[in-house]
Amino acid sequence: MKKRAKEIIETLSANKFYGECPCCGETIPLGIANLFYSDKFNKSAKETYESYRNDLKEQKMSLKELKKGLMAKSETSARAINIGLIMQRMFPSLREFPYCCEDCRSLFEPVDYLVFKGLANKGKVEKLLWIEIKTGGSRLNPHQKEIKSLVENKKLFWDTYEIGDDND
Repeated sequence: MKKRAKEIIETLSANKFYGECPCCGETIPLGIANLFYSDKFNKSAKETYESYRNDLKEQKMSLKELKKGLMAKSETSARAINIGLIMQRMFPSLREFPYCCEDCRSLFEPVDYLVFKGLANKGKVEKLLWIEIKTGGSRLNPHQKEIKSLVENKKLFWDTYEIGDDND
């Protein structure tokens, strides 16, 4: 079989047979195409094969390093998010928080707190505030932006839902 393949390659290379390049469509004489059989590379094919093989090794190593970096970044981001969530829950109890902790009601989604300013100390609600706590330079998400816009445009309404008496 190998002998027959060698004869075919020699015939194609020695005579004026042409082939079309699958990449560019250019017609080339098969005599200059460095044809070979199976894994029995000629010198040129062996050099090309080794070059591609080395490039592939470098790409694999590069991808491995990139993956390591992404995993480290992902872990750091996850920690930062977790710290942010913890701080979000603790923040009303810190001195820096400008509202009375007892006036705060936790929502966390879509905003962190609803503050009934004055309720705990004066027994009277003076203001109703929506509070979103951000850490690490994070920004409002689209839902939070919508809520902020509704508050700023005074599109707030009251509704009482009464459950009917089953004995009617």
